[in-house]
Amino acid sequence: MRYHGLFRPEHDFAYAERAVKAGLAGFELYGWVSQFPRELVERYKENIRRIREELQAGLSVHAPIIDINLGSINPKIRALSMQEVKESLEFAREVGATAVVVHAAPGLLAMPEGKWSRETQTPQMRGGLAEQEELTIRALKDLADFAPDLLICLENLVFPHEIYRSPQELQELVRKVNRSNVGITLDVGHAVIAGHNPLDYVHLLFDELFHVHLHDNHGETDEHLPLGQGVIDYVGLIQTLKQLGYQGAITLEFDVEDPDRFADYLY
Repeated sequence: MRYHGLFRPEHDFAYAERAVKAGLAGFELYGWVSQFPRELVERYKENIRRIREELQAGLSVHAPIIDINLGSINPKIRALSMQEVKESLEFAREVGATAVVVHAAPGLLAMPEGKWSRETQTPQMRGGLAEQEELTIRALKDLADFAPDLLICLENLVFPHEIYRSPQELQELVRKVNRSNVGITLDVGHAVIAGHNPLDYVHLLFDELFHVHLHDNHGETDEHLPLGQGVIDYVGLIQTLKQLGYQGAITLEFDVEDPDRFADYLY
């Protein structure tokens, strides 16, 4: 397995260089570049080019998550959402990334998560929600066909009003999309907050496990803490992945101000 870190638009090349020296094999990039000023985007792309060419680092991209609704019953919103995600896929191609992380459920982060999140069942697929799921599946099929050269990694979610939180829900979603380049990103922190054991995703969905997001929390909110600052048994998870022969990337999805410290977390 390979360990990646986050590379944000505000980071410089020296940050990436030090992170690789500390042991990282690659980076996850922001795919919502349309939300940033043009000058910042151009500098970001130049840094990414240097990362790929000079550091030989692996790259993945996280597609936009805010104001995105691939299953909207409003065709205008759905079309704009598809356009944003397709631009993220094209960005991945441009920078030489191999995988793109996608949130399949509506990107509406208006409801705060909490410990009660695990006590709230996923909304039942009926009525308007069933129609939205059908549209979401159709959209994901179209995206997979648009980018057959990329891995599209559907992330398990966390908010109580969202679907696709449990291992079984993700398994059913991947089954319905039925594309060989569509699998999952296991977000370990999301799983814990939603009341699920991350290992249940690993065992049920190992063949579809393309990517992992690893960060810590206290089991109540999505804090994205550095490893060791919360309650998640990340060591047990990594040991299980090693035993099963996982070959994908694990993105350390938390901020590290001093990239030299990645050596401590990898140890």
